[in-house]
Amino acid sequence: MTLLAMIEYYRNALMKSRLSAVNFAIHPLSFVFIVYMVSGGKLLSTALAGAMCSFIAGVGLADLPIELVGMKTRSRFYDIFMSLPGSMTKKMLGITLGMSLPAAPYLVLLAALLVLQNGASHLPYIVLGTVSLWAWASTLGMYIGVKSKEPLTVMRLGNILLVATTVFPPVYYPVTLLPEGIRALAFFLPTVAASHLIAGGPAMYASVATASLLAWLAVCVLILTSIEFVEE
Repeated sequence: MTLLAMIEYYRNALMKSRLSAVNFAIHPLSFVFIVYMVSGGKLLSTALAGAMCSFIAGVGLADLPIELVGMKTRSRFYDIFMSLPGSMTKKMLGITLGMSLPAAPYLVLLAALLVLQNGASHLPYIVLGTVSLWAWASTLGMYIGVKSKEPLTVMRLGNILLVATTVFPPVYYPVTLLPEGIRALAFFLPTVAASHLIAGGPAMYASVATASLLAWLAVCVLILTSIEFVEE
């Protein structure tokens, strides 16, 4: 019940304003427009995949830790949150899922466009990339939010991580634009691996991208088991 209650709370808080929904989408979709125009439409698949990765990473790396740290400064809300029945893990999962809801309509739309462009057989790769990246971004964001105490520091760190993992690496653009010698290294970033699978990049790198995401999922499990949720 706690899980559903937290999801419902954030659904009402984050999705009641149409203006906030537009503001949430303006950054990723503007990059789609820029990449599409510059490439003459040739990089549309990668641009769409990059937008999906930006939505997911933005929620996990920026929005989620800010909310978790902010809860500590809103003592009344924190007291209510702590008094809810259920384990702290379920409460954290409820926050994570609830914070991810604003991205869901855009992810569905972008995924549908990619399926129309690449065929229904490409859907499993989209699902794998999306779910794996969500797990990584949410886990890292949760870790930052639990371990940090200063909202301003978390805001700056989240913005740096978001730009470092989605703007500069080959997320909106294909990995083949990088020098051949460093292409494999780029897949160390889960955003690059997820974007490659979602966009349907060259098959020669599919196994590397998949292995990277699976390895990061294993890391996520280790991080989650190491976080101490202190119920004060």
